[in-house]
Amino acid sequence: MSTRSAEPLDADEELGPPLLDGLLVVELAEEIAGPFASRLLADAGAKTIKIEPPHGDVSRRMAPFAEPAPHRETSTSWLAYNTSKRSVILDLDTGSGRRLLQQLVGSADVFVTDRTPADLVELDLNPDELRDRYPQLIIAAVTPFGLVGGAAEWPSTALTRAHASGSAAGVRRNLGADTGAPLMAGAKVHEADGGMALALAVWSALIARERFGHGQIVDVASTEAMMNMDRVDISIAHNDGGPPARPPTKGGSAFGGRLECADGHLIAVTPQSHQWAGLIKSMGDPEWAFDADGSLIDRLQLGEEAGDAIEQWAGARTRDEVFRALQENSAPAGPVLRPSEVMNSEQMQVREFFDRLEHPVADSARYPQFAARWNGVQRAARTAAPLLGSSTAEVTTQYLSPWSPAQARRAGVI
Repeated sequence: MSTRSAEPLDADEELGPPLLDGLLVVELAEEIAGPFASRLLADAGAKTIKIEPPHGDVSRRMAPFAEPAPHRETSTSWLAYNTSKRSVILDLDTGSGRRLLQQLVGSADVFVTDRTPADLVELDLNPDELRDRYPQLIIAAVTPFGLVGGAAEWPSTALTRAHASGSAAGVRRNLGADTGAPLMAGAKVHEADGGMALALAVWSALIARERFGHGQIVDVASTEAMMNMDRVDISIAHNDGGPPARPPTKGGSAFGGRLECADGHLIAVTPQSHQWAGLIKSMGDPEWAFDADGSLIDRLQLGEEAGDAIEQWAGARTRDEVFRALQENSAPAGPVLRPSEVMNSEQMQVREFFDRLEHPVADSARYPQFAARWNGVQRAARTAAPLLGSSTAEVTTQYLSPWSPAQARRAGVI
């Protein structure tokens, strides 16, 4: 049966251009936070020019790599955070390279950067001076500790940023590690927080520009963005003063938890009484869950007995059977899905969330869209991450006079 929410938009509806169509973004940023911010803007239709050094963004050398082989064009981090951009190589160690960058920034609506204040001054891109020079420009900076304060120039890595923000402590807490060395979540999972915060702030600055007629300096500290996203764990760790909460030793408990089914795992969360009742109903109202008067026994009184019975019930059924039974009885649950299962799920197919993009070096792959939809406008056409320097001549030609692209290349500027 089809529901209204599952039906696609009317194919005959006349749609306007993508939301940020006509917006020019110039990005001088590497790795994840800054590139993710400008990728989100590109996903909404902005023309995004990425400035790279001659050796390319450092993320091009970050494992793992996609097929067919490790290559500067096949890093999965590079591919994921740089879709729909144009790559321009500029040697910023040369005066001419810096002047070209300044001209590109001056023509942009948004300048995204992850450079520290000292780096920006050296490039003649001091935010305050840029604001005076180009009143309409939005200068969007995402740096480890912000543009102001004593830590503004501190060097850092993904690991040190996660711990400086307190975010990594949440990993240790959730694992129940009350002793021993601090832990770090893998795959730089906190790094995109700064990019998401910056994209949201840029969007707000674009609205402000429409209202007030001038741009903004947007200053996002990655560590603060991480605190925002992980505020619950940080608040608990700061305020309760106690050891981390230990997960149950067994997969199941009277509160649900991680359940092993016949063909995979599922997470059930039933801390409230009506949810506990829903879990018991899903199991067929077993006798052990009720007292002599037919009243549901409080789960805390049942303890391990309930955990063992729940595990046995789940283990005899498929993940889908357990999931649907719990959902039908208002007991929150969700299957533990592999990435391929997520991409192939009916919900993702209906929402057309993943685009298959062709890349000239890496194998074609599916990439997530912007995690929002707008009615009345087209989704922006997307392309895979660009080859290093593939748009250099096209983008910079108008700024090279009196040089030609060939002369500029021989001079090492581009």
